[in-house]
Amino acid sequence: MNTNDVMGPFGAPVPEREVAATLKAEELSLFDSTAVAVSSVAPAYSLASTIQAVIAVAGVGLVAPSVLIASFVPVMFVALSYFHLNRRNPNCGASYSWLAQVVNPYFGWINGWVQVGASVLFCTTAPLLAGGYTLQFLHSAFNAVPESALNSTVWTAWIAAGWLAFVTWICIVGIRWTTNAQWVMVLIEYTVVIVFSIGGIIKVLLRHPAHSLSFSPGWLDPFHIHGLSALAPGLALGVFFFWGWDTALNLNEESKEASRIPGRAGLISMWLLLFVFLLNIVAVEMLLGPAAINAQGTGVLFYFGQQFAGPWASYVMIFAVLSSTVATTQTTVLPAARITLSMARDGVFPKVFAKVSPRFQTPVIGTLLVSGFSMAGIFLTTVSSSANSVFNNLVLNIGVLVAFYYGVTGLACAWAFRRTWGTSLRSTMAMIVAPLIGGLVLLYVCYDVIKAGGKTALPDVIVLVSSVPFVILTWWVTKGKTTFFKQPLVAYDTID
Repeated sequence: MNTNDVMGPFGAPVPEREVAATLKAEELSLFDSTAVAVSSVAPAYSLASTIQAVIAVAGVGLVAPSVLIASFVPVMFVALSYFHLNRRNPNCGASYSWLAQVVNPYFGWINGWVQVGASVLFCTTAPLLAGGYTLQFLHSAFNAVPESALNSTVWTAWIAAGWLAFVTWICIVGIRWTTNAQWVMVLIEYTVVIVFSIGGIIKVLLRHPAHSLSFSPGWLDPFHIHGLSALAPGLALGVFFFWGWDTALNLNEESKEASRIPGRAGLISMWLLLFVFLLNIVAVEMLLGPAAINAQGTGVLFYFGQQFAGPWASYVMIFAVLSSTVATTQTTVLPAARITLSMARDGVFPKVFAKVSPRFQTPVIGTLLVSGFSMAGIFLTTVSSSANSVFNNLVLNIGVLVAFYYGVTGLACAWAFRRTWGTSLRSTMAMIVAPLIGGLVLLYVCYDVIKAGGKTALPDVIVLVSSVPFVILTWWVTKGKTTFFKQPLVAYDTID
């Protein structure tokens, strides 16, 4: 008997070649998981694509840093939910699996669908941004592409497809390759953003450039945000800023101490991200002022680098944002492939998504399919101007989908641990009260932004509404083939 054989039913050995391949367990340390979490959020990308929109939200103005603080609180409460739910069920489906287990299997399936839908939509928009940055970098730094190519949707789409194919390949060849790539990209983007931000603040303090502003503590005060009409859309954008830390939880089956390390990585990354975001937004506001920020749009970080240290700095910032965009694309493909793997293992998603490569120990086919859907979206933007407009607006509204699945996970945690109420003040606050507050706030943000969004919220509405017929179809097709929709619900009556 081969020592690598496992015992099957009735004690008969099962040859190693017949054992289903699994994800590579015990691979990621706390540092690895934290690197993946912070890289998934990709501060340089988030800042470049969204900072102008946050500052432009009606009534927000120079209190944009306070919007980030206000957004941080409910998302941190949800991060606590992920931490505690993962302690009980370290499943790579994460919130999909948890909701199915503690709330309702149908609702769990819907939550998984929303997450995968958000990931596919994002992996369409982010590579397009990377394509645009690549063209801009090659033109500005080396004059390697003509100026006419900068606004070409075809050029942008082909380069975007190339980047998506590249990160998909890295995701396929192994979790260690993926993590090492994330370490490199994290170091690039964080070094540039932090050094430039500190340098910009020092320049304002020492030289007082034209149009620069002195820092005001009021910028950090959420009570200076003018009403719910400004707070709700601001929070949706803020949620988008922090989206991605939960990737560490989707890699729990590949982590050391699967029930503890991924959750800790998510919490640590949230505090690191808050620091970096606040530092950069304060620096940008101090050095540029609101008028210049609004005029620059998504190019504000490049302009900030130029104003800080000259043209060379804008090239460095372009490279940092490009690196960040590629990193966040990669770490959005990762969780989507793991969620679909978990759903397929449960028998409620096509079986092909459950196949794990024996060689690479990754869900190769699922990864290729997720990327394939995003690739189709990329090329759709080149043939349809309306599709291009939809995807351009998506980055401002995808926070709605994130707020939805974060919000319901917060409520699920409070419900799962309801029997521990009063066991101790700390556990009651961390497992029930904080998750409940975070969940309710984020679901309100989801509702309010969709209500006010009109056509720009259409992709979000499609993803949310489409989940209903698809979960019904899944139930019908899988009747008698899986017990997923009949599984007994669980509730935790101890805090350990």
